[in-house]
Amino acid sequence: MKKALATFWSVIVWAGKEIWEKINLPAVWREMKALGKKHGRRFLIAAVIWELIEDGLFPFLSWCFGVPELIPLFLIFHFEPIAYPAIFWLFRCWDRKRGRIPEHPDRSAHSASWRSWAKVVIYMTTVSGWFATVLVFLGLSLHILAFFAGLMVLFGYIHERIWHDSNYGIDGYDQVAQRRNMAKSVTYRIVSFTVMVSVLGATVGAIPWVGVLIFQGGASIVYCSLETVWSKSEWGIEKTVDP
Repeated sequence: MKKALATFWSVIVWAGKEIWEKINLPAVWREMKALGKKHGRRFLIAAVIWELIEDGLFPFLSWCFGVPELIPLFLIFHFEPIAYPAIFWLFRCWDRKRGRIPEHPDRSAHSASWRSWAKVVIYMTTVSGWFATVLVFLGLSLHILAFFAGLMVLFGYIHERIWHDSNYGIDGYDQVAQRRNMAKSVTYRIVSFTVMVSVLGATVGAIPWVGVLIFQGGASIVYCSLETVWSKSEWGIEKTVDP
């Protein structure tokens, strides 16, 4: 009993700390100004807009749609690990269109956009059956699968294009090392876990942690395996300069 109470109290303390970080507006503003000084004024503007959406618009919509229990979710969880990389990626896309930075990263080959879409769709098709099985076992609606899959197709594509701009784990002659596949798997799991917990929290309230962990564990193996296969395939790889 004492252990359960201690665990409950730890959760309360953690949640209170997370909420305080959200509502402590002077500290939030100082942090965003520091980031804006480091990454530029446009990032500061984007960060402010995102904070207003995450901490203002989302809770307001939750109240308007009759699901006020979601408000603590938006006040506790921080979605910056997903939002900020996506913002930087959008900035890079804009800079490319304006000719401010090269169209492709500094290497002799690059991955076509349609290859990234193909990778995301194949992965989601592979794990959707696994996720559906978990949902059915837990007695949850398959509509959750459709919503989660839709979000992950979008975020998965952005994740692919962000990694496309990185040369980490690409050795000589554009060979992909296994450490790159592992790193991509870890970063993708962070995105997938955050989105899944948010979707389940928004749709069913109580999060089935056992089901979440089972799915994420199995899906991580599938993702890393597919990445290993894709890294040995030249389908959708285009040369940027003559070898």
